[in-house]
Amino acid sequence: MGNLRLLKFYLFIATFFLAITCAKAQQTSIPEKDQYFDFAFGVGENSLTSYSLSWNQNYGLFASKKLRLGYGVRFSGLNGKEINYITAPANLTGDDATIDTLYMGKANTMALNAMINIQYQFHPKVKLGFNIDALGLGFGGEQSANFISSENTGQFPENLNAKPTSFNLLLVGDNDIGQLKSEFYLAYAVTEKAWLRAGFDMTFSEYTSNQVLTNENDRFRNKATLFFLAVSYNPF
Repeated sequence: MGNLRLLKFYLFIATFFLAITCAKAQQTSIPEKDQYFDFAFGVGENSLTSYSLSWNQNYGLFASKKLRLGYGVRFSGLNGKEINYITAPANLTGDDATIDTLYMGKANTMALNAMINIQYQFHPKVKLGFNIDALGLGFGGEQSANFISSENTGQFPENLNAKPTSFNLLLVGDNDIGQLKSEFYLAYAVTEKAWLRAGFDMTFSEYTSNQVLTNENDRFRNKATLFFLAVSYNPF
Protein backbone atom coordinates (compact mmCIF):
# COMPACT_ATOMS: atom_id res chain seq x y z
CA MET A 1 0.00 0.00 0.00
CA GLY A 2 2.86 2.38 0.81
CA ASN A 3 4.52 1.83 -2.57
CA LEU A 4 1.18 2.27 -4.37
CA ARG A 5 0.57 5.54 -2.57
CA LEU A 6 4.03 6.81 -3.51
CA LEU A 7 3.49 5.74 -7.13
CA LYS A 8 0.25 7.72 -7.28
CA PHE A 9 2.06 10.68 -5.78
CA TYR A 10 4.87 10.47 -8.38
CA LEU A 11 2.28 10.37 -11.18
CA PHE A 12 0.58 13.41 -9.72
CA ILE A 13 3.90 15.29 -9.58
CA ALA A 14 4.65 14.35 -13.20
CA THR A 15 1.20 15.56 -14.28
CA PHE A 16 1.71 18.77 -12.35
CA PHE A 17 5.03 19.49 -14.06
CA LEU A 18 3.57 18.63 -17.47
CA ALA A 19 0.72 21.06 -16.88
CA ILE A 20 3.23 23.77 -16.05
CA THR A 21 5.16 23.07 -19.23
CA CYS A 22 2.06 23.13 -21.43
CA ALA A 23 0.20 26.02 -19.81
CA LYS A 24 0.10 29.37 -21.57
CA ALA A 25 1.38 31.80 -18.98
CA GLN A 26 -0.25 35.18 -18.60
CA GLN A 27 2.32 37.93 -19.04
CA THR A 28 2.46 39.98 -15.86
CA SER A 29 5.29 41.85 -14.20
CA ILE A 30 7.38 40.38 -11.41
CA PRO A 31 6.62 42.29 -8.20
CA GLU A 32 9.32 44.01 -6.19
CA LYS A 33 7.92 42.50 -2.97
CA ASP A 34 5.49 39.68 -2.22
CA GLN A 35 4.10 38.02 0.90
CA TYR A 36 1.90 34.98 1.34
CA PHE A 37 0.71 32.21 3.63
CA ASP A 38 1.61 28.66 2.70
CA PHE A 39 0.38 25.18 3.65
CA ALA A 40 2.44 22.11 2.70
CA PHE A 41 1.93 18.37 3.13
CA GLY A 42 4.52 15.68 2.40
CA VAL A 43 4.75 11.87 2.31
CA GLY A 44 7.73 9.54 2.52
CA GLU A 45 8.82 6.02 3.31
CA ASN A 46 7.92 4.16 6.52
CA SER A 47 4.59 5.97 6.84
CA LEU A 48 6.34 9.31 7.27
CA THR A 49 4.22 12.42 6.80
CA SER A 50 5.13 16.07 7.20
CA TYR A 51 3.11 19.26 7.32
CA SER A 52 3.80 22.95 7.69
CA LEU A 53 2.05 26.31 7.86
CA SER A 54 4.16 29.38 7.19
CA TRP A 55 4.15 33.11 6.48
CA ASN A 56 6.73 34.40 3.99
CA GLN A 57 7.92 37.73 2.62
CA ASN A 58 10.34 38.06 -0.29
CA TYR A 59 12.11 40.93 -2.08
CA GLY A 60 13.25 41.07 -5.69
CA LEU A 61 16.89 42.00 -6.27
CA PHE A 62 18.44 43.99 -9.10
CA ALA A 63 16.49 45.46 -12.00
CA SER A 64 14.90 42.21 -13.15
CA LYS A 65 13.70 41.23 -9.63
CA LYS A 66 14.06 37.57 -10.70
CA LEU A 67 16.46 36.68 -7.89
CA ARG A 68 14.48 36.96 -4.66
CA LEU A 69 15.51 36.76 -1.02
CA GLY A 70 13.22 36.69 1.97
CA TYR A 71 12.33 35.41 5.38
CA GLY A 72 9.40 33.86 7.19
CA VAL A 73 8.05 31.98 10.17
CA ARG A 74 7.12 28.30 9.88
CA PHE A 75 5.24 25.87 12.12
CA SER A 76 5.98 22.31 11.02
CA GLY A 77 5.64 18.71 12.12
CA LEU A 78 6.77 15.20 11.28
CA ASN A 79 4.90 11.97 12.07
CA GLY A 80 6.02 8.39 11.58
CA LYS A 81 6.23 4.86 12.93
CA GLU A 82 9.13 2.47 13.49
CA ILE A 83 11.89 5.03 12.88
CA ASN A 84 15.57 4.76 13.75
CA TYR A 85 17.15 7.87 15.24
CA ILE A 86 20.94 7.77 15.26
CA THR A 87 23.56 9.62 17.28
CA ALA A 88 23.31 13.34 16.44
CA PRO A 89 26.37 15.31 17.71
CA ALA A 90 28.88 16.02 14.94
CA ASN A 91 31.86 15.03 17.11
CA LEU A 92 30.47 11.46 17.23
CA THR A 93 28.99 10.93 13.75
CA GLY A 94 32.35 10.71 11.97
CA ASP A 95 33.12 7.28 13.46
CA ASP A 96 30.80 4.27 13.06
CA ALA A 97 32.03 2.98 16.42
CA THR A 98 30.44 5.92 18.25
CA ILE A 99 27.06 5.84 16.50
CA ASP A 100 24.15 4.37 18.44
CA THR A 101 20.46 4.01 17.62
CA LEU A 102 17.29 5.10 19.36
CA TYR A 103 14.41 3.13 17.89
CA MET A 104 11.09 4.98 18.06
CA GLY A 105 7.94 2.93 17.62
CA LYS A 106 6.09 6.21 17.16
CA ALA A 107 7.53 9.66 16.44
CA ASN A 108 5.81 13.03 16.49
CA THR A 109 7.97 16.15 16.45
CA MET A 110 6.95 19.77 15.92
CA ALA A 111 8.80 23.04 15.49
CA LEU A 112 8.29 26.79 15.27
CA ASN A 113 11.20 28.33 13.38
CA ALA A 114 12.37 31.47 11.63
CA MET A 115 13.21 30.59 8.02
CA ILE A 116 15.25 31.90 5.08
CA ASN A 117 13.92 31.93 1.49
CA ILE A 118 15.79 32.03 -1.82
CA GLN A 119 13.91 32.07 -5.15
CA TYR A 120 14.57 32.56 -8.84
CA GLN A 121 11.44 33.68 -10.69
CA PHE A 122 12.46 33.10 -14.29
CA HIS A 123 8.90 33.81 -15.47
CA PRO A 124 6.06 35.82 -13.89
CA LYS A 125 4.15 32.59 -13.29
CA VAL A 126 6.96 30.11 -12.61
CA LYS A 127 9.74 30.07 -10.03
CA LEU A 128 12.28 27.75 -8.45
CA GLY A 129 12.96 28.05 -4.77
CA PHE A 130 14.76 26.86 -1.69
CA ASN A 131 13.99 27.57 1.95
CA ILE A 132 15.48 26.44 5.24
CA ASP A 133 14.75 26.82 8.93
CA ALA A 134 17.35 28.79 10.85
CA LEU A 135 16.38 29.16 14.51
CA GLY A 136 13.49 28.25 16.75
CA LEU A 137 11.84 25.93 19.23
CA GLY A 138 11.04 22.21 19.08
CA PHE A 139 8.31 20.44 20.97
CA GLY A 140 6.13 17.34 21.12
CA GLY A 141 5.10 14.57 23.48
CA GLU A 142 7.45 12.25 25.30
CA GLN A 143 7.68 8.82 23.65
CA SER A 144 8.99 5.41 24.69
CA ALA A 145 12.11 4.25 22.84
CA ASN A 146 14.55 1.35 22.57
CA PHE A 147 18.27 2.10 22.94
CA ILE A 148 20.50 -0.02 20.69
CA SER A 149 24.27 0.13 21.27
CA SER A 150 27.16 -2.31 20.97
CA GLU A 151 28.76 -0.47 23.90
CA ASN A 152 25.83 -1.15 26.20
CA THR A 153 26.82 -4.06 28.44
CA GLY A 154 24.11 -3.46 31.00
CA GLN A 155 25.07 -0.06 32.38
CA PHE A 156 22.37 1.69 30.29
CA PRO A 157 18.68 0.77 30.00
CA GLU A 158 17.39 -0.73 26.76
CA ASN A 159 13.97 0.87 27.26
CA LEU A 160 13.67 4.55 28.09
CA ASN A 161 11.77 7.72 27.22
CA ALA A 162 12.72 10.58 24.92
CA LYS A 163 11.19 13.87 23.83
CA PRO A 164 11.82 16.22 20.89
CA THR A 165 14.87 18.44 21.35
CA SER A 166 13.58 21.83 22.50
CA PHE A 167 16.09 24.17 20.80
CA ASN A 168 16.60 24.35 17.02
CA LEU A 169 19.64 25.92 15.37
CA LEU A 170 21.01 25.74 11.82
CA LEU A 171 24.77 25.12 11.95
CA VAL A 172 25.19 23.10 8.71
CA GLY A 173 25.26 19.31 8.42
CA ASP A 174 25.63 17.21 11.56
CA ASN A 175 26.34 20.35 13.56
CA ASP A 176 22.62 21.20 13.32
CA ILE A 177 20.54 21.01 16.47
CA GLY A 178 16.87 20.06 16.78
CA GLN A 179 13.99 20.10 14.31
CA LEU A 180 14.87 21.78 10.99
CA LYS A 181 13.08 21.66 7.63
CA SER A 182 14.26 22.67 4.16
CA GLU A 183 12.47 22.53 0.79
CA PHE A 184 13.53 22.50 -2.87
CA TYR A 185 10.55 23.25 -5.09
CA LEU A 186 9.00 24.42 -8.34
CA ALA A 187 6.05 26.82 -8.03
CA TYR A 188 3.38 27.85 -10.54
CA ALA A 189 0.89 30.73 -10.24
CA VAL A 190 -2.65 29.43 -10.83
CA THR A 191 -4.14 32.88 -10.15
CA GLU A 192 -2.80 36.32 -9.33
CA LYS A 193 -2.87 35.49 -5.61
CA ALA A 194 -2.47 31.69 -5.46
CA TRP A 195 0.50 29.43 -6.23
CA LEU A 196 0.98 25.67 -6.30
CA ARG A 197 4.32 24.27 -5.15
CA ALA A 198 5.81 20.78 -5.42
CA GLY A 199 9.21 19.35 -4.58
CA PHE A 200 11.41 17.71 -1.96
CA ASP A 201 11.06 18.22 1.77
CA MET A 202 14.13 17.42 3.87
CA THR A 203 13.28 17.31 7.56
CA PHE A 204 15.77 16.78 10.36
CA SER A 205 13.96 15.63 13.49
CA GLU A 206 15.68 15.02 16.79
CA TYR A 207 14.92 13.39 20.14
CA THR A 208 16.69 13.90 23.46
CA SER A 209 16.70 10.88 25.78
CA ASN A 210 15.75 11.33 29.42
CA GLN A 211 19.24 10.29 30.50
CA VAL A 212 22.77 10.51 29.13
CA LEU A 213 23.82 7.31 27.33
CA THR A 214 27.03 6.00 25.74
CA ASN A 215 29.74 8.50 24.78
CA GLU A 216 28.01 11.06 27.05
CA ASN A 217 25.30 11.52 24.40
CA ASP A 218 21.58 12.08 24.73
CA ARG A 219 20.68 13.46 21.25
CA PHE A 220 19.49 11.31 18.33
CA ARG A 221 18.55 12.45 14.80
CA ASN A 222 16.57 11.20 11.82
CA LYS A 223 17.05 12.69 8.35
CA ALA A 224 13.92 12.25 6.23
CA THR A 225 13.35 13.10 2.57
CA LEU A 226 9.72 13.43 1.48
CA PHE A 227 7.80 14.59 -1.59
CA PHE A 228 5.43 17.45 -0.89
CA LEU A 229 2.66 19.56 -2.38
CA ALA A 230 1.78 23.03 -1.15
CA VAL A 231 -0.59 25.92 -1.74
CA SER A 232 0.47 29.53 -1.23
CA TYR A 233 -2.00 32.39 -0.99
CA ASN A 234 -1.57 36.15 -0.74
CA PRO A 235 -4.63 37.70 0.95
CA PHE A 236 -3.26 41.25 0.76
